[in-house]
Amino acid sequence: MDTKLNVLNASSKFDDVLTLLKKEGHEALSEISNFFMLSQVDIVISPASKEYKTDSGILGCVSTPYVIDILLDTDRKDLKDIIRNELASVIAHEIHHLVRSSRGVQEETLFQVLVSEGLACHFETYFNGNKSPQIFEELKDVEWLELYKLMESDLDNRNFDYPLYFGGKDESKLPNRAGYWVGFNLVLNYIIKHGGCAVTLAGSPAEVFV
Repeated sequence: MDTKLNVLNASSKFDDVLTLLKKEGHEALSEISNFFMLSQVDIVISPASKEYKTDSGILGCVSTPYVIDILLDTDRKDLKDIIRNELASVIAHEIHHLVRSSRGVQEETLFQVLVSEGLACHFETYFNGNKSPQIFEELKDVEWLELYKLMESDLDNRNFDYPLYFGGKDESKLPNRAGYWVGFNLVLNYIIKHGGCAVTLAGSPAEVFV
């Protein structure tokens, strides 16, 4: 995999974990390369500023078709555990998004994004011991179909409120990360009925999951 791992440490905030961070990052890329080949992609790991700190201590996003950003909360006492237990799965999640994008799959409407996030969540389970992603801990007893029904009027909307559906903007309407939970179960429902996995379905358009 022609993917570069870049750890930004001018702040020296990674000094105590730099060797571990590079080791876990390179091992993750090596393992992911068994499933997908990507070229001309930089993975940039940097300390998280206050506004990007999360409960899990790690945040990933695709910044451009060529860059994945991973932000780590360097103030966490369990930073080494986060690197060991979460880094590979977060990198895998974001790489899955890039794979779908490279295959021309659209991620514009709410439904398309639900499916893409669901597939990425399934792919990351390969790298966390086949367990459901940690973000589902508070949602595992929530009936996903009920949440899906609340989203139905917006499924074809390209201008949907992303923070509402995925970021807990108004938890009186939808719980935090509801969109990830719905997408994960949409994909699981399809796999149970038709087979396949996050790897074989990476290039499938969202419409097949209806």
